[in-house]
Amino acid sequence: MNRQPKLLGLDIGFGFTKCVDGTRHVILPSCVSLDTDKAETGDKGHYGVALEGGDFLVGAPRGGPSLFENFAHRPERLFEMHGKCLALAAVANFAEEEYPLQIVVGLPISHVSQWDARLKDWLIGSHKIGVYQPDGQCSLKNIHIRKVHIVANPLGTFTGLILNHKGSIRPSTYQDKKIALVDVGFRTTDVMVMTATRVSNRGSITIDLGIANGFETIAQRLYRETHHQPDLDRLYSAIRLGFIRIENQEYNLKRLREKTFRTLSAALADRINYRLKDDWDVDNVLLTGGGASDLAEDLAPLIAGEVVMIEHDQDIRLNNVQGHLRLARHMWDTT
Repeated sequence: MNRQPKLLGLDIGFGFTKCVDGTRHVILPSCVSLDTDKAETGDKGHYGVALEGGDFLVGAPRGGPSLFENFAHRPERLFEMHGKCLALAAVANFAEEEYPLQIVVGLPISHVSQWDARLKDWLIGSHKIGVYQPDGQCSLKNIHIRKVHIVANPLGTFTGLILNHKGSIRPSTYQDKKIALVDVGFRTTDVMVMTATRVSNRGSITIDLGIANGFETIAQRLYRETHHQPDLDRLYSAIRLGFIRIENQEYNLKRLREKTFRTLSAALADRINYRLKDDWDVDNVLLTGGGASDLAEDLAPLIAGEVVMIEHDQDIRLNNVQGHLRLARHMWDTT
């Protein structure tokens, strides 16, 4: 029987890998390590997978916050060594054997041309992946990926504004404007300039600054005071709450957070304004991405022009990947 394909949006980021199908979503820290112990598989934040080449632990590491080490300072190696593993581990949550998958994948702007052909070559076709359960048993999944379309991540936010959840074009004030999308990510910030829905290569760039720069500062301060460095998920929540408890002692992070984010926002705004100096006629600057909610209060007043913060009713980290799914439906949905 010829089954209709299942459509997915996927975002492989330097901090988190996200995947959605319109009903459910998965957010995994973009961290992969060789897995030699299945005893803890299934804990929150990570799970084990078996692929050709060995067993891997995908997501938050067990032993410590290696996201601030290894690939964090050489993010281009993330794609080269683990791009395929991250993508398959994320889509495995949505794969049903009888349904082929068609996926729109978002990457940072500076990596689209470099990884477009290679990522398609890695993903299109049939794959077997084992997903380890908490009891150590491995359930085998057959994944068939029929089509892959690669886009720059900020395009997801834009398509989310001009397409409805079915992928049909809807009225939007941004279709006829010149806008700049500023996507504040974990390790990088993408700036994409669009004029009446067309991308301008001149104004589009990936800036090597992201919310992780602020997280690192806070994590290092905590380590100096406590000799303990929390994993990314815990730190992510603690920074938003404004405090963290370590070994029965509570540490207030509010003042440190405010100072750190002000410094980071000033540095990032300088880079953004310099990049947009020739695009003086931009109508709106749209802030999006997982780091935007943290920095918006300090960052928005420093950016030249009229700044609009794009909100999300679930998790702002899903802004782009939800748009990737709408683009997939716009391109391929035949229902």
